[in-house]
Amino acid sequence: MAVMDRSLWPRAYLRHFQRKASFQFAALTWGSRGDVQPFVALGAELVRRGHRVLLAARAPFRSFVEEHGLEFFEMEEDGTEDLMHSLASSAGGADGVKLMVSWQRRMVPSQLRQFWKASEGADVLINNAAFTGPALPIAERRGIPIFQAFFDPGFIPTRRYCVLDNRIQERNAFLNVAATRLKNIAGGLFSWDLVNAWRREHRLPVDLLGENLRPGLLFRLPVLVAWSQHLLARPDDWPEWFAQTGRWRLAAQQKPSQRLKDFMDAGEPPVYIGFGSWGVHDKKAVTDILLEALRVTGQRGILHRNTVDGRSELPANVYVDDNLPHDWLFPRVKAVVHHGGAGTTGAVASAGVPSVIVPAFFAQDVWGHLVRQKGIGTMLPRRELRVDSLVAALREVTQPQVVERAKALGVNASKEGAEVLAADEIERRLQDAARMG
Repeated sequence: MAVMDRSLWPRAYLRHFQRKASFQFAALTWGSRGDVQPFVALGAELVRRGHRVLLAARAPFRSFVEEHGLEFFEMEEDGTEDLMHSLASSAGGADGVKLMVSWQRRMVPSQLRQFWKASEGADVLINNAAFTGPALPIAERRGIPIFQAFFDPGFIPTRRYCVLDNRIQERNAFLNVAATRLKNIAGGLFSWDLVNAWRREHRLPVDLLGENLRPGLLFRLPVLVAWSQHLLARPDDWPEWFAQTGRWRLAAQQKPSQRLKDFMDAGEPPVYIGFGSWGVHDKKAVTDILLEALRVTGQRGILHRNTVDGRSELPANVYVDDNLPHDWLFPRVKAVVHHGGAGTTGAVASAGVPSVIVPAFFAQDVWGHLVRQKGIGTMLPRRELRVDSLVAALREVTQPQVVERAKALGVNASKEGAEVLAADEIERRLQDAARMG
């Protein structure tokens, strides 16, 4: 592969970068386990290659991070759960945007302060591009390379598609690019003054445009696209240093409990139901719906404890727990009913089973529409979650043609070796950076 032209990696990001046999990485994260786990998977692969990786995350993830050989930097509580619950209970639209802006205004100063500490001594940064934008000026000020990871479509401009009305749409090339750029500009302007206050304090030039992911910079930095090409293929107009790797998975699967294995062995493959981090406000009502839908369809069920209420009596064909390792469990179930987070959607696709996506907010709608478009599942709007609608969705996704399409996609997606590809790309680009420094 050709060495990148010097203009494709701004000189400011290489001022203090030095060629080394191994590097100290700082992975800067935000959010729930679904947001943190991909960086643990990539970090574990980098550690296996002899690098050191520090991962910045909230306190509940310390043991998870450290047991995979990574160093841990404890971030302050960032309001993740409150934001997820608020978004899930909002009406969406302007209400959802208002919540995100409020969160962004609160979190940007905190991330700037904490990421600055976490990146001390780092040679290279890796960040979640959509939710940890303050990592960019920190990398610029420290004069070190940064790799931006994207887990959801709609943030990188392309002539092929854009995300409008919470779905992938193929308009004309101009509109596709313009829609994404305008969305990114708006996102940056919400915290423009906060970021520039930090930039002035650290003697960096003011960012006059205020575009959070402005193409003038975005297209001059390496990007890791962490969703499967079999779900959404890489556009041809992205530069060659935008590497689409697929979903980063932990090499060593979390082991299931004996109780879970016994349940799996006791009957037909069950349906898994779990709504991740968005939270269920009326758990009794939702639990009633889920149990009745399983009864009507005659399915066995595995329910995540965070999704249901604490009732002590459950049908014999229902299993409830919070130790439910996705990569072990999903290939063994009939279908997965979930919230449509990028990580869970990728895990279900790689497992080769159909999805019923019940999205909590806008980013998850995109995956819901995509799996429906691919014919590997369906989407059920959260406010339409009823016994009859869930029964219909379960019957739809267990049709033979849906099962076969999901299985075929899973065969391909499961072979991607994404965390290895991502680590290869990082090491290759750092070799390029060393030659340019």
